[in-house]
Amino acid sequence: MRASLPVRLDGARRILLIKPSALGDVVHALPVAATLKRRYPTIPLDWLVEEEAADIVRGHPAVTEVVVSGRKRWLRELRSPARVPAILDDIRTFLARLGGGRYDAVLDLQGLLKSALYLLATRAPVRVGFAAAREGAGLALTHRVVTPPQPVHAVDRYLALAAAVGATEAVREFTIAVSPADGADARALLAPLPRPRVVLHPGARWRTKLWTAEGWRELAATLTGMGWGVDLTGGAGDARLASQIMAGLAPAPLSLVGRVGLKGLTAVLREADLAITVDSGPMHIAAAAGTPVLALFGPTDPRRTGPLGPGRVLRRDLPCSPCLARRCRIPEQYRCMRELGVAEVLREARELVRMGEAPPRREGTDG
Repeated sequence: MRASLPVRLDGARRILLIKPSALGDVVHALPVAATLKRRYPTIPLDWLVEEEAADIVRGHPAVTEVVVSGRKRWLRELRSPARVPAILDDIRTFLARLGGGRYDAVLDLQGLLKSALYLLATRAPVRVGFAAAREGAGLALTHRVVTPPQPVHAVDRYLALAAAVGATEAVREFTIAVSPADGADARALLAPLPRPRVVLHPGARWRTKLWTAEGWRELAATLTGMGWGVDLTGGAGDARLASQIMAGLAPAPLSLVGRVGLKGLTAVLREADLAITVDSGPMHIAAAAGTPVLALFGPTDPRRTGPLGPGRVLRRDLPCSPCLARRCRIPEQYRCMRELGVAEVLREARELVRMGEAPPRREGTDG
C-alpha cells in the first residue's frame, strides 16, 4: 500500500535528490533543487550524481553536498582483478555514506533500476518517484507521482516531484556555478575570435541525432568567411568527428574539443553570441547560460527535451519524426537530420544574431 500525496517534509533532517545522469537531464533537474530550497530553506539538500555530470551540480547554492557515484568507472575497473579490492572499498564507502539513516526523504528523478538501487541503499522512510518508472524502479517507492501524459517537457516532469512534497512554487533557475578563474580562462581562449562568436557543437551520443560532417564543415567555412568567430566544442570522444569537420578548412575554426571540462564549457558558452548544436547535453548548458541556441532536432521531440531559453529549434516535419530511436528505422536514411540544409541553418543563425544583443545571462553562472 502506497502513502498518499502530497507529503510534507517540514520535519525532515536531510533530503536527497537522485538524478545521476545524463548531462542534459541533470541540467533539466536544476530547477528542482532551487524549488526545494525555497520551500525548505533550513533542511540540507544533497544531490546524488554520477562522475560524468557532477560538475553541473558542484557549487550550486541550493545543494549542501554532492554525492558522487563512480558507477561507470567502477564497472570498467572491476574487469581488472588487481583493481577489484580498491573498487569494492570505494563502493562500500559510497553505500555507507548513503545509508545509516542519514536521509529522511529521497526524490528519485531518474526512475530506472540504477536509481532504485541508490534509493533502497538510503533506507529513507519517504521515497518519492514517478509512477511510470521503468525497470521495476517503482517498487522501491513509498510515494508514486503521476505526471501529465506526454509530450510534456522534462523540466515540468521533474518539478511535479517537487510539488508532490509540498514545493509547489516552481523556481525555474538553471544555475551552473562557474569560478572567476574558469571565466578568465574562457575569455583568454576566445580572445582571438572576432564578434559575433558562435559555438558549434556537433556531437551527441545517439547516431540518429547527428547532422552530417559535410554540413558542419560547410557551415563553419561560411561563418568564418562572413567574419564570424567560430569555435568547435566537444568531448574527447568527438575528436574523430571534429577532425572530419576541420579537414581542409583554412582558416580553421578554433577547436576546443577535449580541451575544456563542464565548468570550462559553461564559461565558453557564456562568452558566445550563439550556439548551434544538435540535441545534446551542451545544448542545455548553453540554454542554462542564457546563450541563444539554434538547435538541430531530428529523432527527438523538442516539446520534451528542447532548449529552454532564447533561440529556436530547426527540424523537419516528417511522418517518422520524432521517433525517439537511437537507430533509424529506415536503414541508412536518417532523413530528419540529413535534410536539414546549410542554407536554412545560416539563415536562422543570421536572424538570431540580427535580433540584437543576447539577453542577460542566467543568474548564478558567474564567470
